[in-house]
Amino acid sequence: MLHFWYKEFPQYPRDHKDYWRTRLIAHSLLICCCYFLILTLLNVFYFSSYDIALIDALGLITSLSICIWFNKTAQVSKAAWVVALMIVSLIMLFIVSAKGHAHSLFWATLIPPFTFFLVGRNWGSILSSIAFGICAYLVYLQQQLSITIGLSALFNFIEVSIAHVLLFRFYEKTRFSAYSHLSKRNAEIKQLAETDKLTGLYNRQKFDFELSQLLSENNNERKSNIVMICDIDHFKKVNDTYGHLAGDNVLSEFANILQNKLTNSALIARWGGEEFTIILRDSSLDNAINEAEELRAFIATHLIDNRALTISIGIAKAHVDDTALHLLERADKALYKAKLQGRDQVCVASDNLTKTHYENTLSKSAAI
Repeated sequence: MLHFWYKEFPQYPRDHKDYWRTRLIAHSLLICCCYFLILTLLNVFYFSSYDIALIDALGLITSLSICIWFNKTAQVSKAAWVVALMIVSLIMLFIVSAKGHAHSLFWATLIPPFTFFLVGRNWGSILSSIAFGICAYLVYLQQQLSITIGLSALFNFIEVSIAHVLLFRFYEKTRFSAYSHLSKRNAEIKQLAETDKLTGLYNRQKFDFELSQLLSENNNERKSNIVMICDIDHFKKVNDTYGHLAGDNVLSEFANILQNKLTNSALIARWGGEEFTIILRDSSLDNAINEAEELRAFIATHLIDNRALTISIGIAKAHVDDTALHLLERADKALYKAKLQGRDQVCVASDNLTKTHYENTLSKSAAI
């Protein structure tokens, strides 16, 4: 039964600006039909108010007719106006016929939430102002009368209160749904803005931001933050020999290796082309060298996409007064030296000097 009232229109998906207007139109028509049916029966069999019952029956027939027409045509703008005018007309017709007695004026409070949502704030303001102006006139006419509060007033108060609860439950649902949808979309957009499409790693923009944030907090000498720049040796030959799709496969598989081989706290990003950057937070230089050597050795002895490849790595340790640019420059110089000295190496930048891992090892041995 509810599928008849809440029909799904393919042209108005959930993220369409008129989606919730279609839901409110259906919601309004369902409430109107239920209310008018109940009121018609009450006025006929309980109050014997046949003139009021006739108005309610007219509202029931009109609501059903509009619902059938709307389900066939899906003309949201026209339906919104028809429903808004129907609700305003029927409410005001009832209030005027009751001369504002028996708390019938309460029904006018339903006009603003309906009209504002359906036809916008400008026309909603106009229609609401006209309705409240008529209500004010009816109150003016009653100022010299003694008002008796009877059972009909109680019914009006209860019915309007229920209508308000149902209406604002709907508004709250639309607000919550829209907020949830917006949050989800924002999360998706943020992920797209921060992620490299090919590898699924962070992109250069995200890496630069995270590195800058890390260095701004790097005010403790005991904290060691390491940056590594990793480059696939002779990667251009892969593209030239096997094509760019093969090159993409190599990059994707290498990105997976980085994620599996490096510590979980490492922030890994695709720097551009075949270069990848890594941040090791709160890591010693010796530990970073060991991780880099293990990674280099693994790549040298394992095939990537059925191809034998090697990598070169440049390492730089962050200092208290470092900027992201200076730190990356030192790591890049270390990578450049690894390339010059034959590739398949790990080089470490130490202040103004850049040494390979092997040179550091030899220096230590000589000192002993």
